[in-house]
Amino acid sequence: MQSQDFRVFVQARMSSARFPGKVLAPFRGRPIIDHVLSRIAQAVPSDRTIVATSTEPSDDPLAAYLNESGVSVFRGPLDDVLLRFQMCLEQFPCRWMVRVSADSPLLDSKMFARMLPYVERDDLDIVTNVFPRTFPKGNSLEMLRATTFAEIDSTSLRPELREHVTRLIYEEPSKYRILNIESEDGDRSHSSLCVDTIDDLQRLDALAEEQELAAAESISG
Repeated sequence: MQSQDFRVFVQARMSSARFPGKVLAPFRGRPIIDHVLSRIAQAVPSDRTIVATSTEPSDDPLAAYLNESGVSVFRGPLDDVLLRFQMCLEQFPCRWMVRVSADSPLLDSKMFARMLPYVERDDLDIVTNVFPRTFPKGNSLEMLRATTFAEIDSTSLRPELREHVTRLIYEEPSKYRILNIESEDGDRSHSSLCVDTIDDLQRLDALAEEQELAAAESISG
């Protein structure tokens, strides 16, 4: 696959109501956004990943951190996230864009291997694993055909549809060609691996430590 086939757009902002600044909050010694980008980099060359944040001053620290880290950044509207992604797509064109949330430090990089082969298909508008969801929250991936996404007129939509990039598609599924990827380990949609609160951060920190200990024991055993 060529670089123009797909890019990964990471949706990030600092102004979370429940946990302000969470994407730069420390998680196991590094900011949450670092973990998300590292997980993506296990499956995708880093030059294909762009963090899409806002032009608001509250996101200046995030943009500065990413620039210093050599990560590509796009800045657009805060609340009209759909338009932000469309503008990001104009600056970083590709045939398919993959949306990832920046609050998912334990994102399973193997999800990309299941999704990216579909870039060769011409009969799909979106490949997703949340319609219906069978993976834990925090392991969500959505890959959208760029031409389909670019044709959406965000100015004609109600605010909540502009705030959520793909909600329009799921509300009007008959208008779009949707392929859903399901978990091979049964329905795990009741679990959450994303960070919404400080309590989530502490819970996932303990979970990550358990996973590391289990992996170490597996290697030594």
